[in-house]
Amino acid sequence: MRLLTTSALLAATTATELLIPLYQFPANNGQAWAPIEQAMTENLKLTHKIIINPNNGPGGPGQGIEDPQYVAGSSALASHSNAQLLGYVHTSTDGGTTRCNVPWEQITADIRTWSTWVSKGINIQGIFIDEAPANTANSCVQYMQNLTNFIRNDKSLLFPQRLVIFNPGGTGTLQPYYDMNPTLIVSLETCFVTPEKARVAFDQCNPEFPNWERYDHDGYGSSIDKVLFPNIGELNAPRSAVLVHGVHDTNGPSANLMVAEETLRNMINTVVQRNIGATFFNAAGYHEFSDGPANIVAVARLLNAANNKAGKF
Repeated sequence: MRLLTTSALLAATTATELLIPLYQFPANNGQAWAPIEQAMTENLKLTHKIIINPNNGPGGPGQGIEDPQYVAGSSALASHSNAQLLGYVHTSTDGGTTRCNVPWEQITADIRTWSTWVSKGINIQGIFIDEAPANTANSCVQYMQNLTNFIRNDKSLLFPQRLVIFNPGGTGTLQPYYDMNPTLIVSLETCFVTPEKARVAFDQCNPEFPNWERYDHDGYGSSIDKVLFPNIGELNAPRSAVLVHGVHDTNGPSANLMVAEETLRNMINTVVQRNIGATFFNAAGYHEFSDGPANIVAVARLLNAANNKAGKF
């Protein structure tokens, strides 16, 4: 009988969480976020990590913590015991072409602003770092290590859990970043739908750039087994997140999966079986959560059931 290491045993028993990039405006005093609250209320054992993003960061004057609608919406989310709110920052000044070039004073100022939300009654638990590096260019290893140390160790910051999530948006040279022991790395972020069915304003799957990894287009688990794991290794699975948007219509050949609840259930079951740390499936992009079979309430329910089935609760 094969012996399991401590890390392997933990991976086998740790539930896959739901990671929600909540870039939607909380209209009607936060009521636009009611589906997120419903998902949490109906799945109390499932941790919902929720990224708050007023304006590619904590927001300027009149935004974020100074906007009554953000205060109402974020306060409502944070009141749930299975919610962990994270503040959004990014490392690139040119939309991701160059990583790690936002000046230190600017990105740490944004992080300090997120910390003020805690002092004003909204428990931001840590920071989501978007446009994180997928290679070691531009002195990024030191940049990310410094950011991680700052979030985790600076005594002036008030984040209760000091969570740190990196989002390089895909695979690459990621092991130096896993070695920093972040909470999670989003090591696969992609679309499900074919370019022919993509609707960029709706699902953020741009047909002008069609070479995305159509999620599981070779069958259930294929994107993790053939794309993700060969790059990051299976041992990093519990600290990895898989985010899939554009989950509507079909993913094309060879699997030709059509989006329906059973398809969604099988994809989510596979993510849990592979011991991935967190996931997200959504019909739209990151601004609408109630459309089609892959809506946030259904995804949370299916992920909760998959964790239960796998004995992870």
